[in-house]
Amino acid sequence: MSTATLTSEPRPAVEPDQQKDWGPRRYIYCITDCAEPALFGPLGLGNDSECFAMPYKGISAVVSRTPEKKFEISRVNTLRHQHVMEAVMERGYTVLPVRFDTIAEDKPDGSADADSRIVNHVLTKRLEEFTGLLKIFSGRVELGVKGLWTNMETVFGEIVRADYDIKRLRRRMLGTKAGKASGQREAGLAPEARLGELVKKALDAKKERVQRKLLKQVDNMIVDSRTNKTFGDKMFANLALLVKKHRQGDFGGALTKFDDERAGGVKLKYIGPVPPSNFIEIIITWDD
Repeated sequence: MSTATLTSEPRPAVEPDQQKDWGPRRYIYCITDCAEPALFGPLGLGNDSECFAMPYKGISAVVSRTPEKKFEISRVNTLRHQHVMEAVMERGYTVLPVRFDTIAEDKPDGSADADSRIVNHVLTKRLEEFTGLLKIFSGRVELGVKGLWTNMETVFGEIVRADYDIKRLRRRMLGTKAGKASGQREAGLAPEARLGELVKKALDAKKERVQRKLLKQVDNMIVDSRTNKTFGDKMFANLALLVKKHRQGDFGGALTKFDDERAGGVKLKYIGPVPPSNFIEIIITWDD
């Protein structure tokens, strides 16, 4: 089991205006319960500018300066966006992820600059909403869990033994007496195609059963869960779990128990804590 975090040493609270001017716009990473001005390091997306908190009545927007109007959705950029939020989490703050590529800029008519738009249009207008959400997500962390079978020959063998239709069709394809006696095409498909369809359906059903057992193993530690798409035959689970922070230390042990009970037949990997992006995403629109 592994934990993916950034280490972030405390930094002096220097006013952002004392720094180099990295651009006229502000890229917004998250809303947090940081109540005072704070710096989180030169992690800014695209130009390594300083990331800092813009506070208002007990909450903040974490931003960096940028000259860019738009950022490409790429692995490098999305990971940088996440790493900034992880740096904020490392300080003990709760974060509400803001949608990737949310940028504030001065109003074209000059009536408001980027900073005042964030404070007035975002933090002031949505103070009650954000304060409530921060209370809900306080003491919660997201962990990602992937489960993989280690021996697919064993898995497919279990499927064949348990499914009558698959066994019958295999016998037919192998030319056994029992198979020849049936003599009919299944659902209008060639036997090979029909067999593949049956095996896929049975494999998907088996994935769901094992995934439910995995969720049951950690049920008393989680607040919510999301089931994401699995990739390939081996992966039976790709979960995002919202976990009670004080139970995080027990989580790895619960996964190890699940693994041990299956005598090495599965391999579990987990990543976290990470921002709760699978459970909340703040969308900001500039309609002021």
